[in-house]
Amino acid sequence: MNQIVPAQKRSLVDSMASRYDMEPAAFVSAIKATVIKGDCSNEQFAAFLMVAKEYKLNPLTKEIYAFPDRGGIQPIVSIDGWMNLINSHPQFDGMEFQDSNGDDGKLYSIECRIYRKDRARPVSVIEYMSECFRPTEPWKKWPNRMLRHKAAIQAARYAFGFSGIMEPDEYDRMKDVSPQVKTVIADPLSDDPITPQETVTVDGEILNETSEQEIPADSPLSDAGVEGGEQSPSATTLDNSSAVDHLTDQDKVSLRELITRLKSAVGDDPEIITATAHSFNAAGFALSDFAKAKARTITKHFISACTGELEATDAIALACGIAQIDESMVQA
Repeated sequence: MNQIVPAQKRSLVDSMASRYDMEPAAFVSAIKATVIKGDCSNEQFAAFLMVAKEYKLNPLTKEIYAFPDRGGIQPIVSIDGWMNLINSHPQFDGMEFQDSNGDDGKLYSIECRIYRKDRARPVSVIEYMSECFRPTEPWKKWPNRMLRHKAAIQAARYAFGFSGIMEPDEYDRMKDVSPQVKTVIADPLSDDPITPQETVTVDGEILNETSEQEIPADSPLSDAGVEGGEQSPSATTLDNSSAVDHLTDQDKVSLRELITRLKSAVGDDPEIITATAHSFNAAGFALSDFAKAKARTITKHFISACTGELEATDAIALACGIAQIDESMVQA
């Protein structure tokens, strides 16, 4: 009687190696030497290969690579890999881009529309230069191309549900979200000192500003506006209908003045920046509460320029992006 011998199940490494006509041992060595940045465990390596296999991406051509990250591993998909994912999806039916320029003629945003064969309407995503720009070499050299990549990748996520993978610029931003404990000389727009705290920063925007410290009523960041025991009309209330969650035209004018003053004060002494911010405060420029938080972050960027943590040009670029104004609007 003939015995039925069950077929041996191939390992993940064997399966991936055979796809590229390589011996398993040579395939593992090549991937670890050229694709995975840093030492990784067998478990991390297996997790990376599972993602590469799931999305049918070639690690040897750098469509996908990885960084070991906090006990796990983070797969990174290059723009070539993302275009492969989009074009090879069975429901993909075309992609369009629409550029929008600001009043200054510079690129303001890019809209990406992805069409699916099984849907009547396209998936549309808009990415904004003011939110995406970073003071890195790729963004400085090819800002329009980088924004186009951003729009395409985000649209692909919405259209096809890709998950568990990042693009390189996104991973770099994630690395910037690292808690840092540092002592600040003083709250630049307040007379009260700041206690050392853990701050989380993404692309120059400080995400976890403390809301517990008291701010003098005459500070641009104050929520009080008390005159004669009554709240002044300019004060913020808890009525959500009156809350401002965007920069007004007046906010932009005031922030432009702040940036102009801080730009002129950049030097070796960060206390000059603090004093300049106090001078701006005393001048009584109008700022909404939303703009006060932006003003604080802008001032801290210029302090970082004085301490050498940022280049002055980068501080100016970040500040203008936060204030939503063009750098040409900042006086010399």
